[in-house]
Amino acid sequence: MATTIASRSGRLLALLLILPGAFVAVAQAEPILKIRTTEFTRFNEAVEMQSSTSYNARGMAPLYEITNRVIDLFVDENPIPDGYITVKEGAIAPGPNVSDNNWGPLLKQYWAILLVAALCIIMIALMPIMGLCLCCCRCFGGCGGRSQPFDKKHDTCRRAILGFLLICSTSALVFGVVVAFVTNSYMQHGVENITTSARHGVHDTRLYLQTTSAHIDHVLNKNYQELNNDLKQLLHDASDNIIKRLEEESKAEKLTTLYEFVEKLPGIKGSLEKMKQLTSELRITASQLNDGLRGVKRELLTSLNKCGTQECIKVMDDYKIGRLNVNGIDYNSLPDLSQIIESVKQLTDSSLGSAIHQGVDQMNELKSTLRQTVLQNIPKVQAASDSTGKAIKDVSNMLTSRLNNVADTLGNNSYKHLDTADEYIEQYSIYRYYAGLGISSVLLLILMCLVFGLLCGICGKRPDGYGDDCCNKGAGGRFLIFSVAIIFLTFSVILAVALASFLVGTLTRRAACDSLRDPANDQIINYLDQFVDLNRLYADLRAQAERSRTKLQVSEQVEPVHIGEVIVACQQNETIYKVLKLNNFIDIRTIRDFPEHYGITRELAALKEKIKIQSVQILTPEATEDIRALQESKLNDFDVDKFTDNLTFNITEYNLNEIADKLREVANRVPSGKEMNDIKVNLKNQALHLSSYQTNLVDPMIASTNELIKLSTTLDTSLKFGEKSFSAAIDKFLTQIKDAEEYINKYGKTFVQNVTEELVSGFNNQIHSYITLVIESTEGDIGLCGPVYNVYESVIVASCNRIVDPFNGFWAGVVWCLLLFLPSIIFGVKLSTLYQKSDPYPGPMVESEYLYDAYTERDNIPLASGPKNKRRKKQDRRRESRDRREIYYEEGSPSHSRDPRYNDMAPKNWDGAPPRYQNPPMAPPAAEYERPPPYYYPGAPSEHE
Repeated sequence: MATTIASRSGRLLALLLILPGAFVAVAQAEPILKIRTTEFTRFNEAVEMQSSTSYNARGMAPLYEITNRVIDLFVDENPIPDGYITVKEGAIAPGPNVSDNNWGPLLKQYWAILLVAALCIIMIALMPIMGLCLCCCRCFGGCGGRSQPFDKKHDTCRRAILGFLLICSTSALVFGVVVAFVTNSYMQHGVENITTSARHGVHDTRLYLQTTSAHIDHVLNKNYQELNNDLKQLLHDASDNIIKRLEEESKAEKLTTLYEFVEKLPGIKGSLEKMKQLTSELRITASQLNDGLRGVKRELLTSLNKCGTQECIKVMDDYKIGRLNVNGIDYNSLPDLSQIIESVKQLTDSSLGSAIHQGVDQMNELKSTLRQTVLQNIPKVQAASDSTGKAIKDVSNMLTSRLNNVADTLGNNSYKHLDTADEYIEQYSIYRYYAGLGISSVLLLILMCLVFGLLCGICGKRPDGYGDDCCNKGAGGRFLIFSVAIIFLTFSVILAVALASFLVGTLTRRAACDSLRDPANDQIINYLDQFVDLNRLYADLRAQAERSRTKLQVSEQVEPVHIGEVIVACQQNETIYKVLKLNNFIDIRTIRDFPEHYGITRELAALKEKIKIQSVQILTPEATEDIRALQESKLNDFDVDKFTDNLTFNITEYNLNEIADKLREVANRVPSGKEMNDIKVNLKNQALHLSSYQTNLVDPMIASTNELIKLSTTLDTSLKFGEKSFSAAIDKFLTQIKDAEEYINKYGKTFVQNVTEELVSGFNNQIHSYITLVIESTEGDIGLCGPVYNVYESVIVASCNRIVDPFNGFWAGVVWCLLLFLPSIIFGVKLSTLYQKSDPYPGPMVESEYLYDAYTERDNIPLASGPKNKRRKKQDRRRESRDRREIYYEEGSPSHSRDPRYNDMAPKNWDGAPPRYQNPPMAPPAAEYERPPPYYYPGAPSEHE
């Protein structure tokens, strides 16, 4: 139990020993000086960029997406296999696979493109040959060049099926033709506006560099000037701040207050004499007023009683004329200030002022020493600060000049090339546009021929040889044959253009567009990075920075720079310092060494060592005795309450002017009469006396009372200093001055050192806060790269989306049309043959026979029927199908009324002999040609056996 108590007592003792130190630490941790932190102005310059990444595909986006997917099928993620290219600094050399003639991996990767190119070349070579063969075949009557006038049994079905298939292919051709026209126009628009986008990009890049330069100048120059001005003001006020804080902490300012009071004793004496004078004047004036009011009161009572009217009685009652006096004020009760004035005079003539002045001189000497010490070291600190500012300004000028030079170089070297590009585009791009327009027009012509052929073939009538319509089936067949001819004539040329466009578009999209859109992981960007080799350039800049006079050092470790990483960092809106890794030749963090390097830290330490104070004696014993005499003087007897309690501003109960006005009003209403006239005159005389008393006596007494109360109140405040009495205030002054002297001599040196330490620390903190601002602004705020990436994206949109995508869409539309031309040739040739037939299907009998109809002017004359077995089959089929010859040849039947000269006059029975020809009765002379009548030749006898 005893052990437990002892343990607890030890812990309590240790805690009591620790607590004072903790309180002291807390007390010392509180700031003594309130150093104002510099408010740096923020850089806020709004800029308007011109580059735009907005893009409207105007309905072609699905086509572009499909085209890009098709290109992805042909091109690998790494377009160049390893071992074929070796890229070094500024040079491209063949790889080992080229030296060893090892083309296997390259062929394996691009077999699809090679296959497509080979097929296209074969088609380019074969299509003219195929067209020539088709032409020759038709010229010799084959391939649908000549056909029977009658439809075969299934020709109607063939026409419908082939027409439907050709409609489908023609409808699909519409898409390809539209794509060709639209993409050609979009591509031309993109080509014409590429320089405008480039100019916007150059303008925005220059504006970005200029804004970044202005931001650097703002932070490194303007903000430092703001800091330097505040630091100079801080140094200028340093001595006053130290002295002020020392006086406040030691309460030494009470000596100054006491000295100021002693200096005011002559003024206090004057105030007391003024109060004494005012008191005497009030007594005299009050006696005069009292005597005058008694005479007026006597006369008024006599006259008002004689008047006897109701108004006279009312005036006498309302204003209490019977008690008209000085309101019962006894001015003789006001205190006599003669002794207090004499005491103040004695103090003024004594050595009190000089004794206190010696203490003030001691404090002034202490202040002067501190001020002189600080002033001697201020120029050195300011010089070190100015040197630091000059070094920072040199860095700012170096960075801004380089950025401005880059901006000027970019503008000077870009705009002239863009002007040249405009001239070339204006001069030559129109030819590419017309070439694309010509190809699109050819496709449109083929499409129109197919459409007209289908329209005439489907909607037109059969050709009959007599006044055919312009849009009959025969015209439709000719349109189709014309479209086939155009296809054969232009197919190879269009396919060659499409193949070249496919290869160029694929290469451009993969080498440029895809690389620019994913620069971090792209093989081509990697090769470009090796070719340009930014690290070699940075090594040169690093060497220049090491040789330069700027005090910003380079970083210890060299960070490699890659183009892809630069673009990705720019996309993430990093600062130009991080994007370009400028720490490789300017490490902004080394600015922390500037205060040490330029001597700011050294001069502040010297200032802290030189600021010291010596022991002082504020009050001598003689000065203390003189102050005690002041404490026991008659000033302690001054009582302000005797003035405020015995004085009032209401000298009379009623305003005498008001009474006078009422008396004049009553006098004017007194009735006429000899005696009443005397009363009227007396009332007016007394009213005149009252007005005179108010002006000459009452109003001056009110002014004197006001001044006397004000002087007494002010004097009371000056004497008591917020204490209960003058004696207590002087006693407190003595105590505080003694404490101040003891504090200065005992703790003053430590306090001043602490204040100086805080002043120096505040100065250093201001500088380091600025340095931190510079580092944070450089690494996180200056030159945010988002606008440059917006320029980068706008260039991609202007070149890839507005030129490359329409270019690839163009060859895609052309290839689509070429693929549809192949079936269209077959369908067109077949349908053109079917559309040329003038007669419908006549039936199986006529289909197997060769007829010559003179009345219908048939040109195809079958000379023999088919073999016997075929005829037998046709006869069997005749039973199943209706013989429609009567429909088509009813004009040739005897039952039909015809012109007599077309009647068959040949004998019906030939007796086995050949038919004989005879002219009809009404026939023309034999000299005129007459077509022979039709005859029927059943064929050779062997065919009927």
